[in-house]
Amino acid sequence: MPQFAANLSFLYTEHPFLERFAAAAEDGFTAVEYLFPYDWPAHQLQQLLRAHGLRQVLFNAPAGGGNRQQVAQAWQQGLRGTAALEWQEAVFRYGVALALEYAQALDCGQIHLMSGLLDAVQAREASTTTRWLHRLTWAAEQAAAVGCRVLIEPINHHDMPGYYLHTQQQAHAALQTIGHPQLGLQLDLYHCQRTEGDALAALQQALPTGRVGHIQIAGVPGRHEPDCGSLPWQALFQQLDDAQWPGWVGCEYQPATHTRAGLGWLRAWQERVV
Repeated sequence: MPQFAANLSFLYTEHPFLERFAAAAEDGFTAVEYLFPYDWPAHQLQQLLRAHGLRQVLFNAPAGGGNRQQVAQAWQQGLRGTAALEWQEAVFRYGVALALEYAQALDCGQIHLMSGLLDAVQAREASTTTRWLHRLTWAAEQAAAVGCRVLIEPINHHDMPGYYLHTQQQAHAALQTIGHPQLGLQLDLYHCQRTEGDALAALQQALPTGRVGHIQIAGVPGRHEPDCGSLPWQALFQQLDDAQWPGWVGCEYQPATHTRAGLGWLRAWQERVV
C-alpha cells in the first residue's frame, strides 16, 4: 500500500503550523512534508518530529534570497526558485546549502529544487536550459556529499504561469541528460493531470525508469481531496501497489472543508487493501 505523508502547508491549516504535526499524527500519518522549514530553527522542528513519531520526507529549497531574511520573504514576494534564472548563481548556491543543512538536521533524504519563473522568450533560450542543467548537476553533487537527493517537479501553468519546468517530457529529458543518481523526479499527479491530461499514463511510464523519488496528489481541477474531480486516484494507487513502489505520496491538497473530515478517501483506500 502507498505510504502517505501529510503536507502541513496545505493540510491542518485550521491549526497554527507548529500544532499541525500533532494533528497529522493523531490522524495516523507517520510522515510529513511542507513547503519550507526556514522560519523555524531546525532543532525545534526536529523535536516535533520526534515527539509525534513522524518522518520528514520532503521540503523545498528556498524560493529565493541570499540571506535568511530574504529567504523568509521570497515566497510572499512571488519568487518560485532560482535554478533556471540568469544572474542568480550565488543565490542559488546559498539556497541549496541552506536546504541541505536543514535536510541533515531533520534526517530528510530528499529536497525539491524549484526552477523559477521565466517569460516565454527566456524559457526558449538555449542558455536557460544549459544553465539549469549545470545547476542541477552541481546541486546533485552537493546533495550526494551529505547523503541527500535532489528532486525536480514539473508544475502546471494554470497554477503557476511562467514556471520553467512544466512538462514530464522536459523533466525526464533533463534527468536522462544529467544521469546523476542523486537527482530524481517529484511526480505531482495533480500538476501532471492539469498539464498533460493523463496522469495514469505518465505514472506507468515513469515508474520503470527508477527516477521517481516522490509523488504528490490532489483532486483535479479544484486541488481538493483526491476523490474530488477527474483524477483516477484509485487506479493510480493500484499502479503504485502493483509496482511495489517504496516511496511516499504527499497529500498536497486544499481540504474542501476540514482536514479530518476530508480524509474519508484515505480511510476507504486503507480499508480496501487491508
